[in-house]
Amino acid sequence: MVTIWIYYVYACLYAAFALYQDTVASIPLMLTGLILCFVTYRLQKLHRLIPWLHLLSICLLHAAGHSNLCYPLYVLALARFSFITPDKKKLWAGTFVYAAAYLLVMNIFVQSEARIWLYGLNCLLDFTAIALLCNTASAQFLKKERLHSEPLVITQKDSLTGLYNFEEAHRRLEQLIRNKQSLVFILIDCNDLKAMNTSGGFQAGNFILKQMADLLQILFKDAHFIARYGGDEFAVVMPLDHITLKDASIQLKLDSELPKLTGIQNTYGIATYPSDAQTKDDLILHAEHNLFMKKRDSLLKQEEHMQRSEKLRVVGELASGMAHEIRNPLTTVRGFLQLAKASGYNIEAWYNLIMDEVNRMSDLTGEFLQFSKPHRTDFRTDSLHDCILKVISLMESEATSSGHVIHFQDMAADEIFMLMDQDKMTQLLLNIVKNACEAMETNGSIHIQVSRDPKNATLVIADNGPGIPSEYLEQIFHPFFTTKETGTGLGLSICYKIVQDHHGTLEVESELNKGTRFILTFPMADKADTLKDNAAS
Repeated sequence: MVTIWIYYVYACLYAAFALYQDTVASIPLMLTGLILCFVTYRLQKLHRLIPWLHLLSICLLHAAGHSNLCYPLYVLALARFSFITPDKKKLWAGTFVYAAAYLLVMNIFVQSEARIWLYGLNCLLDFTAIALLCNTASAQFLKKERLHSEPLVITQKDSLTGLYNFEEAHRRLEQLIRNKQSLVFILIDCNDLKAMNTSGGFQAGNFILKQMADLLQILFKDAHFIARYGGDEFAVVMPLDHITLKDASIQLKLDSELPKLTGIQNTYGIATYPSDAQTKDDLILHAEHNLFMKKRDSLLKQEEHMQRSEKLRVVGELASGMAHEIRNPLTTVRGFLQLAKASGYNIEAWYNLIMDEVNRMSDLTGEFLQFSKPHRTDFRTDSLHDCILKVISLMESEATSSGHVIHFQDMAADEIFMLMDQDKMTQLLLNIVKNACEAMETNGSIHIQVSRDPKNATLVIADNGPGIPSEYLEQIFHPFFTTKETGTGLGLSICYKIVQDHHGTLEVESELNKGTRFILTFPMADKADTLKDNAAS
Protein backbone atom coordinates (compact mmCIF):
# COMPACT_ATOMS: atom_id res chain seq x y z
CA MET A 1 0.00 0.00 0.00
CA VAL A 2 2.89 2.38 0.82
CA THR A 3 4.56 1.55 -2.51
CA ILE A 4 1.38 2.49 -4.37
CA TRP A 5 1.20 5.90 -2.75
CA ILE A 6 4.92 6.53 -3.37
CA TYR A 7 4.31 5.70 -7.02
CA TYR A 8 1.28 8.01 -7.24
CA VAL A 9 3.07 10.91 -5.50
CA TYR A 10 6.17 10.60 -7.67
CA ALA A 11 4.09 10.46 -10.88
CA CYS A 12 2.30 13.65 -9.82
CA LEU A 13 5.60 15.36 -8.92
CA TYR A 14 7.07 14.34 -12.27
CA ALA A 15 4.12 15.83 -14.14
CA ALA A 16 4.22 19.02 -12.04
CA PHE A 17 7.99 19.43 -12.56
CA ALA A 18 7.64 18.96 -16.31
CA LEU A 19 4.94 21.65 -16.40
CA TYR A 20 7.09 23.95 -14.25
CA GLN A 21 10.12 23.46 -16.52
CA ASP A 22 7.88 23.98 -19.55
CA THR A 23 9.16 20.78 -21.16
CA VAL A 24 5.72 19.30 -21.75
CA ALA A 25 5.15 18.62 -25.42
CA SER A 26 1.42 17.88 -25.05
CA ILE A 27 -0.65 18.48 -21.92
CA PRO A 28 -3.51 16.10 -23.05
CA LEU A 29 -0.92 13.40 -23.68
CA MET A 30 0.59 14.07 -20.25
CA LEU A 31 -2.83 13.83 -18.50
CA THR A 32 -3.76 10.68 -20.44
CA GLY A 33 -0.52 8.99 -19.46
CA LEU A 34 -0.91 10.07 -15.84
CA ILE A 35 -4.48 8.73 -15.54
CA LEU A 36 -3.54 5.45 -17.21
CA CYS A 37 -0.59 5.07 -14.84
CA PHE A 38 -2.87 5.48 -11.82
CA VAL A 39 -5.48 3.00 -13.06
CA THR A 40 -3.27 0.27 -14.53
CA TYR A 41 -0.74 0.26 -11.65
CA ARG A 42 -3.50 -0.72 -9.21
CA LEU A 43 -5.21 -3.28 -11.46
CA GLN A 44 -2.25 -5.29 -12.79
CA LYS A 45 -3.52 -8.61 -11.30
CA LEU A 46 -6.88 -8.50 -13.09
CA HIS A 47 -5.64 -9.36 -16.59
CA ARG A 48 -2.38 -10.49 -18.15
CA LEU A 49 -2.34 -7.56 -20.62
CA ILE A 50 -2.71 -4.79 -18.02
CA PRO A 51 1.02 -4.79 -17.02
CA TRP A 52 1.92 -4.08 -20.66
CA LEU A 53 -0.75 -1.38 -20.84
CA HIS A 54 0.78 0.12 -17.71
CA LEU A 55 4.22 0.20 -19.37
CA LEU A 56 2.66 1.96 -22.34
CA SER A 57 1.15 4.61 -20.05
CA ILE A 58 4.59 5.25 -18.50
CA CYS A 59 6.05 5.64 -21.96
CA LEU A 60 3.34 8.21 -22.78
CA LEU A 61 4.08 10.10 -19.58
CA HIS A 62 7.83 9.92 -20.30
CA ALA A 63 7.42 11.13 -23.88
CA ALA A 64 5.06 13.93 -22.86
CA GLY A 65 7.36 15.18 -20.07
CA HIS A 66 10.64 15.03 -22.01
CA SER A 67 12.63 14.29 -18.85
CA ASN A 68 14.79 11.44 -17.59
CA LEU A 69 13.27 11.97 -14.16
CA CYS A 70 10.66 9.39 -15.26
CA TYR A 71 13.26 6.66 -14.65
CA PRO A 72 12.05 5.86 -11.07
CA LEU A 73 8.52 5.21 -12.44
CA TYR A 74 9.96 2.45 -14.68
CA VAL A 75 11.82 1.04 -11.69
CA LEU A 76 8.73 1.01 -9.39
CA ALA A 77 6.53 -0.49 -12.12
CA LEU A 78 9.09 -3.21 -12.90
CA ALA A 79 9.44 -3.97 -9.17
CA ARG A 80 5.68 -4.51 -8.86
CA PHE A 81 5.60 -6.58 -12.06
CA SER A 82 8.44 -8.79 -10.75
CA PHE A 83 6.74 -9.17 -7.38
CA ILE A 84 3.49 -10.58 -8.84
CA THR A 85 5.05 -12.69 -11.64
CA PRO A 86 6.18 -16.19 -10.57
CA ASP A 87 7.00 -17.33 -14.12
CA LYS A 88 10.74 -16.90 -14.77
CA LYS A 89 10.40 -16.69 -18.57
CA LYS A 90 7.78 -13.99 -18.29
CA LEU A 91 9.98 -12.18 -15.76
CA TRP A 92 13.01 -12.08 -18.07
CA ALA A 93 10.85 -10.99 -20.99
CA GLY A 94 9.32 -8.19 -18.93
CA THR A 95 12.72 -6.98 -17.75
CA PHE A 96 14.03 -6.77 -21.31
CA VAL A 97 10.87 -5.03 -22.58
CA TYR A 98 10.97 -2.45 -19.74
CA ALA A 99 14.62 -1.64 -20.46
CA ALA A 100 14.03 -1.45 -24.21
CA ALA A 101 10.97 0.79 -23.79
CA TYR A 102 12.85 3.20 -21.51
CA LEU A 103 15.83 3.44 -23.87
CA LEU A 104 13.59 3.83 -26.92
CA VAL A 105 11.58 6.71 -25.43
CA MET A 106 14.73 8.38 -24.11
CA ASN A 107 16.46 8.13 -27.48
CA ILE A 108 13.50 9.40 -29.50
CA PHE A 109 11.85 11.99 -27.28
CA VAL A 110 14.43 13.01 -24.70
CA GLN A 111 17.61 14.86 -25.64
CA SER A 112 20.55 13.14 -23.95
CA GLU A 113 24.28 13.43 -24.49
CA ALA A 114 25.04 10.12 -22.82
CA ARG A 115 26.63 7.36 -24.83
CA ILE A 116 23.59 5.28 -25.71
CA TRP A 117 25.20 1.80 -25.64
CA LEU A 118 26.85 2.37 -22.29
CA TYR A 119 23.73 3.88 -20.81
CA GLY A 120 21.61 1.06 -22.21
CA LEU A 121 23.87 -1.60 -20.69
CA ASN A 122 23.74 0.15 -17.33
CA CYS A 123 19.96 0.45 -17.56
CA LEU A 124 19.57 -3.25 -18.44
CA LEU A 125 21.74 -4.28 -15.48
CA ASP A 126 19.73 -2.02 -13.14
CA PHE A 127 16.44 -3.43 -14.33
CA THR A 128 17.70 -7.02 -14.10
CA ALA A 129 18.91 -6.55 -10.54
CA ILE A 130 15.63 -4.95 -9.52
CA ALA A 131 13.59 -7.74 -11.12
CA LEU A 132 15.63 -10.49 -9.44
CA LEU A 133 15.55 -8.84 -6.04
CA CYS A 134 11.80 -8.25 -6.13
CA ASN A 135 11.04 -11.71 -7.48
CA THR A 136 13.21 -13.36 -4.79
CA ALA A 137 11.61 -11.22 -2.10
CA SER A 138 8.15 -12.24 -3.35
CA ALA A 139 9.05 -15.93 -3.25
CA GLN A 140 10.41 -15.65 0.29
CA PHE A 141 7.34 -13.72 1.41
CA LEU A 142 4.96 -16.33 -0.04
CA LYS A 143 6.98 -19.16 1.54
CA LYS A 144 6.86 -17.47 4.93
CA GLU A 145 3.15 -16.85 4.60
CA ARG A 146 2.54 -20.49 3.61
CA LEU A 147 4.61 -21.79 6.54
CA HIS A 148 2.69 -19.50 8.84
CA SER A 149 -0.72 -20.68 7.56
CA GLU A 150 0.02 -24.43 7.25
CA PRO A 151 -0.13 -25.23 11.00
CA LEU A 152 -3.45 -23.44 11.23
CA VAL A 153 -4.83 -25.40 8.26
CA ILE A 154 -3.55 -28.70 9.69
CA THR A 155 -5.25 -28.09 13.02
CA GLN A 156 -8.54 -27.13 11.36
CA LYS A 157 -8.88 -29.48 8.38
CA ASP A 158 -9.25 -33.24 7.98
CA SER A 159 -6.29 -34.56 5.98
CA LEU A 160 -8.34 -37.06 3.94
CA THR A 161 -11.41 -35.05 2.91
CA GLY A 162 -10.23 -31.47 3.28
CA LEU A 163 -13.28 -30.63 5.41
CA TYR A 164 -13.16 -29.14 8.89
CA ASN A 165 -12.30 -31.67 11.59
CA PHE A 166 -14.17 -32.54 14.79
CA GLU A 167 -12.57 -29.86 16.99
CA GLU A 168 -13.05 -27.09 14.43
CA ALA A 169 -16.67 -28.11 13.89
CA HIS A 170 -17.36 -27.73 17.61
CA ARG A 171 -15.55 -24.37 17.71
CA ARG A 172 -17.47 -22.95 14.75
CA LEU A 173 -20.80 -24.30 15.99
CA GLU A 174 -20.14 -22.73 19.38
CA GLN A 175 -19.38 -19.40 17.68
CA LEU A 176 -22.60 -19.49 15.63
CA ILE A 177 -24.70 -20.24 18.71
CA ARG A 178 -22.91 -17.53 20.67
CA ASN A 179 -23.88 -15.10 17.90
CA LYS A 180 -27.53 -16.24 18.21
CA GLN A 181 -27.70 -17.41 14.57
CA SER A 182 -30.60 -19.75 13.84
CA LEU A 183 -29.30 -22.90 12.21
CA VAL A 184 -29.93 -26.52 11.25
CA PHE A 185 -27.42 -29.12 12.50
CA ILE A 186 -27.35 -32.33 10.41
CA LEU A 187 -25.38 -35.38 11.55
CA ILE A 188 -24.84 -37.96 8.76
CA ASP A 189 -23.63 -41.54 9.30
CA CYS A 190 -22.46 -43.65 6.34
CA ASN A 191 -23.93 -47.15 6.73
CA ASP A 192 -21.92 -50.29 5.99
CA LEU A 193 -18.64 -48.40 5.46
CA LYS A 194 -16.84 -50.89 7.73
CA ALA A 195 -18.15 -53.77 5.63
CA MET A 196 -16.88 -51.98 2.51
CA ASN A 197 -13.45 -51.56 4.14
CA THR A 198 -13.43 -55.30 4.85
CA SER A 199 -14.50 -56.36 1.35
CA GLY A 200 -12.77 -53.73 -0.81
CA GLY A 201 -9.95 -52.54 1.43
CA PHE A 202 -9.39 -49.16 3.06
CA GLN A 203 -8.76 -47.54 -0.32
CA ALA A 204 -12.38 -48.20 -1.29
CA GLY A 205 -13.59 -46.75 2.01
CA ASN A 206 -11.37 -43.67 1.65
CA PHE A 207 -12.68 -43.13 -1.87
CA ILE A 208 -16.26 -43.14 -0.57
CA LEU A 209 -15.35 -40.67 2.19
CA LYS A 210 -13.74 -38.29 -0.31
CA GLN A 211 -16.73 -38.64 -2.63
CA MET A 212 -19.10 -37.93 0.25
CA ALA A 213 -17.14 -34.79 1.15
CA ASP A 214 -17.24 -33.49 -2.43
CA LEU A 215 -20.95 -34.23 -2.85
CA LEU A 216 -21.89 -32.61 0.46
CA GLN A 217 -20.11 -29.44 -0.60
CA ILE A 218 -22.07 -29.46 -3.87
CA LEU A 219 -25.48 -30.36 -2.41
CA PHE A 220 -25.16 -28.00 0.58
CA LYS A 221 -23.23 -25.11 -0.98
CA ASP A 222 -25.11 -22.59 1.22
CA ALA A 223 -23.96 -24.26 4.45
CA HIS A 224 -22.16 -22.34 7.18
CA PHE A 225 -19.64 -25.18 7.23
CA ILE A 226 -19.29 -28.92 6.53
CA ALA A 227 -17.07 -31.13 8.70
CA ARG A 228 -15.91 -34.70 8.99
CA TYR A 229 -17.37 -35.34 12.43
CA GLY A 230 -15.95 -38.83 12.99
CA GLY A 231 -14.68 -41.91 11.18
CA ASP A 232 -17.73 -42.31 8.91
CA GLU A 233 -19.80 -39.37 10.15
CA PHE A 234 -20.22 -35.91 8.66
CA ALA A 235 -21.75 -32.74 10.09
CA VAL A 236 -23.52 -30.06 8.03
CA VAL A 237 -24.61 -26.75 9.53
CA MET A 238 -27.14 -24.81 7.45
CA PRO A 239 -28.67 -21.38 8.07
CA LEU A 240 -32.26 -21.64 9.29
CA ASP A 241 -34.92 -19.36 7.80
CA HIS A 242 -38.56 -19.60 6.80
CA ILE A 243 -37.61 -21.07 3.40
CA THR A 244 -35.55 -23.85 5.00
CA LEU A 245 -38.36 -24.72 7.38
CA LYS A 246 -40.90 -25.11 4.59
CA ASP A 247 -38.56 -26.77 2.09
CA ALA A 248 -38.18 -30.57 2.10
CA SER A 249 -35.08 -30.47 -0.10
CA ILE A 250 -32.76 -31.42 2.80
CA GLN A 251 -34.56 -34.73 3.36
CA LEU A 252 -34.73 -35.31 -0.40
CA LYS A 253 -30.98 -34.81 -0.80
CA LEU A 254 -30.16 -37.08 2.14
CA ASP A 255 -32.72 -39.81 1.43
CA SER A 256 -32.46 -39.97 -2.35
CA GLU A 257 -29.75 -37.97 -4.09
CA LEU A 258 -26.80 -38.76 -1.81
CA PRO A 259 -27.35 -42.58 -1.74
CA LYS A 260 -27.77 -42.65 -5.54
CA LEU A 261 -24.57 -40.70 -6.14
CA THR A 262 -22.41 -42.58 -3.61
CA GLY A 263 -23.93 -46.04 -3.89
CA ILE A 264 -24.22 -46.50 -0.11
CA GLN A 265 -27.06 -45.81 2.30
CA ASN A 266 -26.80 -43.21 5.02
CA THR A 267 -28.63 -42.39 8.24
CA TYR A 268 -28.99 -38.87 9.54
CA GLY A 269 -30.27 -36.90 12.50
CA ILE A 270 -31.44 -33.28 12.32
CA ALA A 271 -31.70 -30.70 15.12
CA THR A 272 -32.45 -26.97 14.91
CA TYR A 273 -31.32 -24.05 17.01
CA PRO A 274 -33.01 -22.49 18.94
CA SER A 275 -36.23 -24.54 18.71
CA ASP A 276 -34.73 -27.94 19.65
CA ALA A 277 -31.92 -26.82 21.96
CA GLN A 278 -30.40 -23.70 23.49
CA THR A 279 -26.77 -24.82 23.81
CA LYS A 280 -24.24 -26.49 21.55
CA ASP A 281 -24.03 -29.71 23.58
CA ASP A 282 -27.83 -30.04 23.79
CA LEU A 283 -28.11 -29.43 20.04
CA ILE A 284 -25.58 -32.17 19.25
CA LEU A 285 -27.24 -34.52 21.75
CA HIS A 286 -30.62 -33.93 20.09
CA ALA A 287 -29.20 -34.66 16.62
CA GLU A 288 -27.44 -37.82 17.88
CA HIS A 289 -30.70 -39.00 19.47
CA ASN A 290 -32.57 -38.49 16.18
CA LEU A 291 -29.76 -40.30 14.36
CA PHE A 292 -30.00 -43.23 16.78
CA MET A 293 -33.78 -43.44 16.38
CA LYS A 294 -33.49 -43.43 12.59
CA LYS A 295 -30.79 -46.09 12.70
CA ARG A 296 -32.91 -48.22 15.04
CA ASP A 297 -35.95 -47.92 12.76
CA SER A 298 -33.80 -48.83 9.78
CA LEU A 299 -32.39 -51.91 11.56
CA LEU A 300 -35.87 -53.00 12.63
CA LYS A 301 -37.16 -52.70 9.07
CA GLN A 302 -34.14 -54.60 7.78
CA GLU A 303 -34.63 -57.35 10.36
CA GLU A 304 -38.33 -57.54 9.57
CA HIS A 305 -37.53 -57.84 5.87
CA MET A 306 -35.00 -60.60 6.56
CA GLN A 307 -37.46 -62.49 8.75
CA ARG A 308 -40.15 -62.18 6.09
CA SER A 309 -37.72 -63.40 3.44
CA GLU A 310 -36.65 -66.29 5.66
CA LYS A 311 -40.26 -67.27 6.31
CA LEU A 312 -41.04 -67.20 2.61
CA ARG A 313 -37.95 -69.29 1.92
CA VAL A 314 -38.92 -71.87 4.56
CA VAL A 315 -42.50 -71.98 3.31
CA GLY A 316 -41.20 -72.49 -0.21
CA GLU A 317 -38.92 -75.32 0.89
CA LEU A 318 -41.73 -76.98 2.86
CA ALA A 319 -44.20 -76.66 -0.01
CA SER A 320 -41.64 -78.01 -2.47
CA GLY A 321 -40.74 -80.91 -0.18
CA MET A 322 -44.37 -81.70 0.59
CA ALA A 323 -45.31 -81.67 -3.09
CA HIS A 324 -42.38 -83.93 -3.92
CA GLU A 325 -43.15 -86.42 -1.14
CA ILE A 326 -46.87 -86.63 -1.94
CA ARG A 327 -46.32 -86.86 -5.71
CA ASN A 328 -44.57 -90.22 -5.42
CA PRO A 329 -47.39 -92.17 -3.70
CA LEU A 330 -49.98 -90.40 -5.87
CA THR A 331 -48.14 -91.55 -8.97
CA THR A 332 -48.13 -95.10 -7.63
CA VAL A 333 -51.86 -95.02 -6.77
CA ARG A 334 -52.70 -93.59 -10.19
CA GLY A 335 -50.71 -96.34 -11.92
CA PHE A 336 -52.52 -99.07 -9.96
CA LEU A 337 -55.92 -97.50 -10.74
CA GLN A 338 -55.07 -97.41 -14.46
CA LEU A 339 -54.17 -101.12 -14.26
CA ALA A 340 -57.44 -101.80 -12.40
CA LYS A 341 -59.40 -100.03 -15.14
CA ALA A 342 -57.89 -102.33 -17.73
CA SER A 343 -58.89 -105.33 -15.54
CA GLY A 344 -62.52 -104.32 -15.15
CA TYR A 345 -61.88 -102.18 -12.07
CA ASN A 346 -60.72 -105.19 -10.06
CA ILE A 347 -58.21 -103.75 -7.56
CA GLU A 348 -57.89 -106.82 -5.41
CA ALA A 349 -54.39 -107.59 -6.69
CA TRP A 350 -53.15 -104.09 -5.83
CA TYR A 351 -55.34 -103.29 -2.84
CA ASN A 352 -52.62 -103.74 -0.20
CA LEU A 353 -50.11 -101.68 -2.19
CA ILE A 354 -52.66 -98.88 -2.74
CA MET A 355 -53.52 -98.81 0.95
CA ASP A 356 -49.82 -98.69 1.89
CA GLU A 357 -49.35 -95.63 -0.32
CA VAL A 358 -52.51 -93.97 1.04
CA ASN A 359 -51.36 -94.66 4.62
CA ARG A 360 -47.96 -93.23 3.73
CA MET A 361 -49.60 -90.01 2.52
CA SER A 362 -51.73 -89.89 5.64
CA ASP A 363 -48.70 -90.33 7.91
CA LEU A 364 -46.78 -87.70 5.93
CA THR A 365 -49.53 -85.07 6.15
CA GLY A 366 -50.03 -85.88 9.84
CA GLU A 367 -46.36 -85.33 10.60
CA PHE A 368 -46.35 -82.17 8.51
CA LEU A 369 -49.31 -80.76 10.43
CA GLN A 370 -47.65 -81.66 13.70
CA PHE A 371 -44.49 -79.92 12.53
CA SER A 372 -46.25 -76.72 11.43
CA LYS A 373 -48.88 -76.21 14.18
CA PRO A 374 -48.07 -73.62 16.88
CA HIS A 375 -46.42 -74.80 20.08
CA ARG A 376 -48.46 -74.86 23.26
CA THR A 377 -47.61 -72.51 26.11
CA ASP A 378 -49.34 -74.26 29.05
CA PHE A 379 -46.28 -76.28 30.08
CA ARG A 380 -46.18 -77.96 33.48
CA THR A 381 -43.30 -78.86 35.76
CA ASP A 382 -42.56 -82.57 35.24
CA SER A 383 -39.70 -84.96 35.88
CA LEU A 384 -37.18 -85.51 33.10
CA HIS A 385 -36.29 -88.89 34.67
CA ASP A 386 -39.90 -90.08 34.26
CA CYS A 387 -39.81 -89.27 30.54
CA ILE A 388 -36.52 -91.10 30.08
CA LEU A 389 -37.71 -94.21 31.92
CA LYS A 390 -40.95 -94.17 29.94
CA VAL A 391 -39.07 -94.04 26.62
CA ILE A 392 -36.76 -96.86 27.72
CA SER A 393 -39.74 -99.06 28.61
CA LEU A 394 -41.42 -98.29 25.25
CA MET A 395 -38.30 -99.02 23.19
CA GLU A 396 -36.82 -101.89 25.20
CA SER A 397 -38.71 -104.69 23.45
CA GLU A 398 -38.00 -103.27 19.96
CA ALA A 399 -34.32 -102.79 20.81
CA THR A 400 -34.02 -106.29 22.22
CA SER A 401 -35.66 -107.84 19.14
CA SER A 402 -33.07 -106.03 16.99
CA GLY A 403 -30.21 -107.20 19.20
CA HIS A 404 -29.56 -103.80 20.79
CA VAL A 405 -29.04 -102.81 24.42
CA ILE A 406 -30.10 -99.54 26.09
CA HIS A 407 -27.97 -98.26 29.00
CA PHE A 408 -29.11 -95.42 31.27
CA GLN A 409 -26.62 -93.51 33.46
CA ASP A 410 -27.95 -90.94 35.92
CA MET A 411 -25.20 -88.51 36.96
CA ALA A 412 -27.57 -86.01 38.57
CA ALA A 413 -27.62 -86.02 42.36
CA ASP A 414 -31.32 -85.15 42.52
CA GLU A 415 -34.30 -85.68 40.32
CA ILE A 416 -34.48 -83.10 37.52
CA PHE A 417 -37.67 -81.07 37.04
CA MET A 418 -38.36 -78.77 34.11
CA LEU A 419 -41.23 -76.98 32.41
CA MET A 420 -42.35 -79.31 29.65
CA ASP A 421 -45.09 -80.79 27.59
CA GLN A 422 -44.59 -84.41 28.71
CA ASP A 423 -46.09 -85.92 25.56
CA LYS A 424 -43.88 -83.79 23.31
CA MET A 425 -40.80 -84.54 25.41
CA THR A 426 -41.54 -88.25 25.24
CA GLN A 427 -41.99 -88.00 21.46
CA LEU A 428 -38.65 -86.15 21.18
CA LEU A 429 -36.68 -88.78 23.08
CA LEU A 430 -38.56 -91.63 21.40
CA ASN A 431 -37.67 -90.31 17.90
CA ILE A 432 -33.98 -89.99 18.73
CA VAL A 433 -33.73 -93.45 20.37
CA LYS A 434 -35.72 -95.03 17.52
CA ASN A 435 -33.42 -93.42 14.92
CA ALA A 436 -30.43 -94.84 16.82
CA CYS A 437 -31.93 -98.34 16.77
CA GLU A 438 -32.66 -98.13 13.04
CA ALA A 439 -29.16 -96.78 12.25
CA MET A 440 -27.29 -99.59 14.05
CA GLU A 441 -26.80 -103.12 12.88
CA THR A 442 -27.17 -106.09 15.28
CA ASN A 443 -25.56 -106.05 18.74
CA GLY A 444 -25.57 -102.28 18.98
CA SER A 445 -25.73 -100.26 22.19
CA ILE A 446 -27.45 -97.00 23.12
CA HIS A 447 -26.16 -94.97 26.06
CA ILE A 448 -28.44 -92.39 27.71
CA GLN A 449 -26.75 -90.09 30.21
CA VAL A 450 -28.29 -87.24 32.18
CA SER A 451 -26.46 -84.59 34.23
CA ARG A 452 -27.12 -81.14 35.61
CA ASP A 453 -25.51 -77.86 36.60
CA PRO A 454 -27.08 -75.08 38.72
CA LYS A 455 -29.30 -73.89 35.87
CA ASN A 456 -29.47 -76.47 33.08
CA ALA A 457 -30.01 -80.19 32.57
CA THR A 458 -27.97 -82.01 29.91
CA LEU A 459 -29.14 -85.22 28.24
CA VAL A 460 -26.81 -87.20 25.95
CA ILE A 461 -28.07 -90.03 23.73
CA ALA A 462 -25.21 -91.90 22.02
CA ASP A 463 -25.03 -94.96 19.80
CA ASN A 464 -22.20 -97.00 18.25
CA GLY A 465 -23.70 -97.10 14.77
CA PRO A 466 -22.07 -96.20 11.43
CA GLY A 467 -22.22 -92.44 12.13
CA ILE A 468 -23.38 -89.57 9.91
CA PRO A 469 -21.19 -88.24 7.06
CA SER A 470 -19.92 -84.71 7.73
CA GLU A 471 -21.62 -83.32 4.59
CA TYR A 472 -25.01 -84.42 5.99
CA LEU A 473 -24.62 -83.05 9.53
CA GLU A 474 -25.80 -79.55 8.62
CA GLN A 475 -28.84 -80.91 6.75
CA ILE A 476 -30.28 -83.53 9.07
CA PHE A 477 -32.66 -81.04 10.73
CA HIS A 478 -33.94 -79.66 7.40
CA PRO A 479 -37.52 -80.69 6.59
CA PHE A 480 -37.81 -83.64 4.17
CA PHE A 481 -34.09 -84.46 4.27
CA THR A 482 -33.58 -88.18 4.85
CA THR A 483 -31.19 -90.96 3.93
CA LYS A 484 -33.74 -93.72 4.61
CA GLU A 485 -35.64 -95.32 1.78
CA THR A 486 -38.96 -95.15 3.64
CA GLY A 487 -38.37 -92.03 5.77
CA THR A 488 -40.31 -88.78 5.45
CA GLY A 489 -37.47 -86.50 6.58
CA LEU A 490 -39.65 -84.75 9.18
CA GLY A 491 -38.67 -86.69 12.31
CA LEU A 492 -35.56 -84.72 13.29
CA SER A 493 -37.18 -81.46 12.14
CA ILE A 494 -40.00 -82.13 14.62
CA CYS A 495 -37.42 -82.96 17.31
CA TYR A 496 -35.63 -79.67 16.68
CA LYS A 497 -38.91 -77.75 16.91
CA ILE A 498 -39.81 -79.46 20.21
CA VAL A 499 -36.41 -78.50 21.64
CA GLN A 500 -36.92 -74.89 20.54
CA ASP A 501 -40.39 -74.83 22.13
CA HIS A 502 -38.78 -75.90 25.42
CA HIS A 503 -36.10 -73.14 25.11
CA GLY A 504 -33.34 -75.74 24.87
CA THR A 505 -30.48 -76.54 22.50
CA LEU A 506 -29.82 -79.59 20.35
CA GLU A 507 -26.34 -80.45 19.06
CA VAL A 508 -25.04 -83.44 17.11
CA GLU A 509 -21.57 -85.00 17.13
CA SER A 510 -20.81 -87.87 14.81
CA GLU A 511 -17.82 -89.86 13.60
CA LEU A 512 -17.94 -92.44 10.83
CA ASN A 513 -17.84 -96.05 12.02
CA LYS A 514 -17.83 -94.94 15.68
CA GLY A 515 -21.30 -93.58 16.30
CA THR A 516 -23.41 -90.47 16.87
CA ARG A 517 -24.14 -88.36 19.97
CA PHE A 518 -27.21 -86.13 20.38
CA ILE A 519 -26.65 -83.54 23.15
CA LEU A 520 -29.79 -81.87 24.52
CA THR A 521 -29.72 -79.03 27.03
CA PHE A 522 -32.83 -77.69 28.82
CA PRO A 523 -33.32 -75.02 31.49
CA MET A 524 -34.48 -76.50 34.79
CA ALA A 525 -37.56 -75.28 36.61
CA ASP A 526 -37.27 -73.09 39.71
CA LYS A 527 -37.85 -74.84 43.03
CA ALA A 528 -40.80 -72.54 43.76
CA ASP A 529 -42.51 -73.56 40.49
CA THR A 530 -41.81 -77.21 41.23
CA LEU A 531 -43.35 -77.05 44.72
CA LYS A 532 -46.35 -75.10 43.41
CA ASP A 533 -47.07 -77.62 40.62
CA ASN A 534 -46.59 -80.58 42.98
CA ALA A 535 -49.02 -79.04 45.46
CA ALA A 536 -51.57 -78.39 42.71
CA SER A 537 -51.35 -81.99 41.53
